[in-house]
Amino acid sequence: MNPSLRHGFLDGQRALGSVWLGTAAVAVLLSVGLAGLMEAQAIGGADSARQTELRLLQGATFGLVVPLFIFCLSSRLGGDLAELLGSRWARYGADRRSFALGRLGFPALAACVIAALGAVLALGSSIASSDPALALSMGLTTGLWPILAIAALASASYVTGFAMAQLLGGAFGRGLFLVGDWLLGAGTGVTALPWPRAHLRALLGGDAVLGMSDLQTSGCLLALALSYTLLYAGKVPR
Repeated sequence: MNPSLRHGFLDGQRALGSVWLGTAAVAVLLSVGLAGLMEAQAIGGADSARQTELRLLQGATFGLVVPLFIFCLSSRLGGDLAELLGSRWARYGADRRSFALGRLGFPALAACVIAALGAVLALGSSIASSDPALALSMGLTTGLWPILAIAALASASYVTGFAMAQLLGGAFGRGLFLVGDWLLGAGTGVTALPWPRAHLRALLGGDAVLGMSDLQTSGCLLALALSYTLLYAGKVPR
């Protein structure tokens, strides 16, 4: 691995801290688990189970808990320009752009794991607490492997998006990105294109932006993550 990337990864790990990250992860998993238990009360058959799964994935897990968790990660990580340029690794010769990108590696990995565990826990708890006679299985609407892929797309797009917003506008920019994602990302028109929420919703069985297919939506999410990353790296001087 490039030494600057490795230093950035280690710096991101240190900035988050194992105790804080563990506490936040437990809080996230408890939240989605409770949501699953609450939604299980409404399951009365296969059709209602599919609707429950959609609500858990679109609303509770990927619509609320995951973006808020990554928002808190980015707050803890920091990452404004002065902090990046003042880092000891950057001061002692590390490539600043590579270091800045490496610094996003650990939060992206942590967010991906938490998003995947949260989705599986929400679905598993709702199915386990529903009527056994229904014999429900996970992934009625969205298969388990697609859910894991969506978790990776969600972590990549949100981590890079919040990092870009933090670098461009500080805490205000990060908060503005979260609000914009919630408000504009709820639509299906042109204004929803730049926001991860809209495309994640579509991949989880909701309405697609501009009628795009799942493949086009996945490509759009990847393009968003790449665009956020390029804007982020482009603001960091070498």
